[in-house]
Amino acid sequence: MSFRSVGRILPTKGFLIRLRERAALLQMGVEALKMKRDQLIRESQELLKQLHARKDIDKKLEEAFSMVKMAYAVAGPQEMRKAALLATPLRIEVRTKSVVGVETPEITTSEFKLAVSPSLNSAVMAAAAKLSEAIREMMPLVNAEARFERIAEALAQTMRKVNALEKIVIPDYTAAIKYVEELLEEEDLEEFLTIKKYRQIKRGE
Repeated sequence: MSFRSVGRILPTKGFLIRLRERAALLQMGVEALKMKRDQLIRESQELLKQLHARKDIDKKLEEAFSMVKMAYAVAGPQEMRKAALLATPLRIEVRTKSVVGVETPEITTSEFKLAVSPSLNSAVMAAAAKLSEAIREMMPLVNAEARFERIAEALAQTMRKVNALEKIVIPDYTAAIKYVEELLEEEDLEEFLTIKKYRQIKRGE
């Protein structure tokens, strides 16, 4: 008989001891993975709370782009290009943060400012202010979404490992241990009966 997760079976006491040790280690591994899974679930739930803000952010971005379109229609392309030249570029830095061994991105941004100048059309300045505000509020959401995606991926992998260990690997080891125990018991019984028969024969002599 073979067990896919265990490999070749040897009906020896030494092999049985190793099987029991491996089974104990696998059980400890399952418990550790379950702790990791639970922590990842808590982290994802916290991030989901932040992701609920997406609708509000989307609405603000739509309003900002509507104002940009209006400013373009009112002030013209020359004024919009002038405003673009006065804008401070958005700089993004991505670091990693470990959550129970899972590397998640942590995005930070520099101060982002669009054009504000008395020489600009008031519609352009209003649109720039609205767009700046929307982008600033959007960045924490971008950060949360990036972290959530990585944590969700790690959570799925962890759950697959737990399921595989609990439903396939550990049951295989449990069955293999029982199988080897039965083989050894049969061998012990055969040895006992052989010795008993030998003694009976010897006494008959």
